[in-house]
Amino acid sequence: MELKENINMEVDDNGIISKISYKEPKKELDFSQNKNNYIAIPGFINSHTHIGDNFAKEMGYNRELKQIVSAPIGLKHRLLERASKETKTLGIQYAANEMLSNGITFFMDFRERSIDGINLLKEALIESPINYQIFGRFESEEEIRDVFQLANGIGLSNYNRINSSNLDRLKKLKEKNEKLICTHCAEKEREEKLIQKLFSDKLIDVIIHGTQFTVEDLLTLKLNNIGLVLCPINNSYFGLGFPPILEIIKLEIPISLGTDNFMTNAPDLFGEMRYLFYIFKALNKENKELTLSAKDLLKMVTINAAKTFKLDDKVGSLEQGKFADLFMVDLNDINFYSAEIESSLFHPLIVQRTKAENIKKVYIKGNQVFKR
Repeated sequence: MELKENINMEVDDNGIISKISYKEPKKELDFSQNKNNYIAIPGFINSHTHIGDNFAKEMGYNRELKQIVSAPIGLKHRLLERASKETKTLGIQYAANEMLSNGITFFMDFRERSIDGINLLKEALIESPINYQIFGRFESEEEIRDVFQLANGIGLSNYNRINSSNLDRLKKLKEKNEKLICTHCAEKEREEKLIQKLFSDKLIDVIIHGTQFTVEDLLTLKLNNIGLVLCPINNSYFGLGFPPILEIIKLEIPISLGTDNFMTNAPDLFGEMRYLFYIFKALNKENKELTLSAKDLLKMVTINAAKTFKLDDKVGSLEQGKFADLFMVDLNDINFYSAEIESSLFHPLIVQRTKAENIKKVYIKGNQVFKR
């Protein structure tokens, strides 16, 4: 996430950066309108999505979380049951294209509907260039092995799906397949016994939400090296409160960001970064020494996310040996104009001012996959 100038990247036939060179920028940057200035930013990673409900935008507007997402009676699941395969497929394809247009080159999807849901996503995106990982669900214990084989890991709707009979089986499959197990947790309520069981079982690699976590929960999470994904806008959409961002920063816990359900929230990670910053500022009224930098926000949707999902040897930053996944922002667009801008203020400028229309080109493995 360091600012560099006059970038030259060479990409091999496999889409990997084989060589990169650059110059150090001057203290004051010149964005004169007669210059051709672009910034290359590592492709964003959306750390939590439910892409399958994209066909049902705003159908749950002004409803409670439980009314929408609780399986199997929630509105979302009833809509998924009724919708045709063609409708869901088209929604998934449009969602992938929208993410690309927003600079998102990789997404992590929690798949509803077990094996059928996994196969639906793979079929829908068979011709799409976007990178993704599937975290599947099992509806019966007999499906666990097949879900492990077909998906990149397990994505539990709630840790109460884990019991004494499937815990050992999941641990063995996880070790054998070297795949991650993730779960939603403490999104609306904090269940003490369930959280204690989650930590003591030592099964989970990544927790989604943690909105109601206490300091003690966060300390235990950090001690056990469990990844944490926040979805701040979707939490607010459902009136669930704000993630404990002050405590997270104080404890120096690396986090990543997700946009969650497509039916309730747009896949805009610039929006998530800005919103999390505003939450931080609103909550941080006493400790003026505590800060949340724009560079740290950008890390949440790039290198932090790559590390959370064990992908940082391939993506998350622009450096030799990694895939050339990136997007180009036109700095001569009118919303970036400033009479003077120092290089130290460049990261805030990018986070606070970039809109989708500023993203002109997106590349995956060195190939252009989107142009505006």
